Amino acid sequence: MNIDESKDSFKKYKDSPWRPYQRESVEFILNSERKIQILEAPTGSGKTAVAMTSGLVSGGMVYSVHTRLLQTQATDDHNESAVSLFGRDNYTCRFNNDLTCGDCKSTKANPCYYKKSGCPYGDQKRRALDSKLAILNFSFLISEANFVGQFSNHAPLYVVDEADSLEATLQDFVSLSFSPYALRRLGLTEPARKTSTSKQGIEPWVDFGKMAKQRVTRIIESLTHEIDSYGSKENVTEQQMKQIKERSKVVRLSERIDIFLSKVDQSWLYEENERGIHFKPLWISEDLSSQFLFNHGNKWALMSASFLPPHILLKTLGIPSDDYDYQCVPSTFPVERRPIYIDPVCNLTRDTMDEEVPKLIEGIKKILAKHKNDKGLIHCVSYSLANKIYVGISDPRLIIHNGQNRQEALTSFMDSNQPLVMLSPSFERGVSLNQDLCRFIIVAKAPFLLLADKQTKARTWSGQMGQDWYTATMMLNVLQMLGRGMRSDDDFCTSYVLDQQFSKSLMAHPSYWPCWIKDAIVF
Repeated sequence: MNIDESKDSFKKYKDSPWRPYQRESVEFILNSERKIQILEAPTGSGKTAVAMTSGLVSGGMVYSVHTRLLQTQATDDHNESAVSLFGRDNYTCRFNNDLTCGDCKSTKANPCYYKKSGCPYGDQKRRALDSKLAILNFSFLISEANFVGQFSNHAPLYVVDEADSLEATLQDFVSLSFSPYALRRLGLTEPARKTSTSKQGIEPWVDFGKMAKQRVTRIIESLTHEIDSYGSKENVTEQQMKQIKERSKVVRLSERIDIFLSKVDQSWLYEENERGIHFKPLWISEDLSSQFLFNHGNKWALMSASFLPPHILLKTLGIPSDDYDYQCVPSTFPVERRPIYIDPVCNLTRDTMDEEVPKLIEGIKKILAKHKNDKGLIHCVSYSLANKIYVGISDPRLIIHNGQNRQEALTSFMDSNQPLVMLSPSFERGVSLNQDLCRFIIVAKAPFLLLADKQTKARTWSGQMGQDWYTATMMLNVLQMLGRGMRSDDDFCTSYVLDQQFSKSLMAHPSYWPCWIKDAIVF
């Protein structure tokens, strides 16, 4: 099928014309001779249609998204053409309803007779492998491709949507962590040396990893022996169920240790906190990204509404400079319906917060008065700042949430017909407030990453690239924040950025923002 026939084969798109730049985006993916295509296409561009059409024309595709929620949405929209597969833990074991397929008790000595047919996960996986269009989340894709391999080099095209989050998934996959419980269970203490720059280099880390590997191997062998003794009976005791689940967790830890021992070098970091101890690479190197991602497919399309600037994106994903093509699609949303006012009423830094927050509050009050009949969203970066604004303004229009009632507060906000204003430190992604749900957005503070995080600090001070990454990441987060309210051509939303730290960064690095959003800026 050609491009137009492929698009029209989907019920969702058949009766709709191409949106501006959609067909050109499909041609960009199909015609590129590079291994990796990076497509930056803002909200409203129709990226999913671009992906599905490209997949059919290519002869098959694995389409991956960042979250299971997005995966479910894509599956519901294309269930007549695509098959979705989640990780094993999302399917209930046929042997025991209290177990998931991720806790499978099948062993070589006592294989599960549902393996060949009847296993909910296994059957769904076979359907996905037989489909021209398979939908996965990319955390599962990376794990499956590396440890099982049936989706490795399975399709002519691999598409990663919301790929601005891909680095975090890769970092999580290659990093190694031990919870306090795991350390106690293995009888381990922290490594003899906690820095790779000592005279001994990473040798203490490697010794620690080897010791951990020996002990998890013995635990796996012991648990497997115990599980084999259950035989083929379907009912297991509570204690036996705990052993089955523990073996699953220890096997996953063993896999991470193998990666660590094969890849750790002096560029890695060690961190210790209340959640345990952690080893992670400073950057995703070309070696890491090739082995664990890009070598598992011949052609990759990375799509997002916003990316870091190309030279920084290549660094964070370990992409060779001669191995990619890049295209940025203009926004189709009328610029006059999405103005962005840069109004630096305060200068919020760690040392100036106390004297500057009152200025911020006065600035927000003026905006609230201007939008007294509109719903709005205020991005606050932290719960501490959100509470200061909430108390300082003391307006019944304001809704605030904590880490436990976030969804409840959002639902209440969306269901109300009153001109409420949501205060939140965590709505920069994954929230769609179209039409009257949000007519104005305020970015209260430039969302710089915390330098208290060891990796962030080490990157930032590693050189010019690190400082560029630190600034660009903040600006990308602002772009994401501004995208929560303007969701379609006929929508409108006015945005305000009030922190002088952002305006300084924008003036120093205007190229870090795409033209389609710079066109909307008003000083």
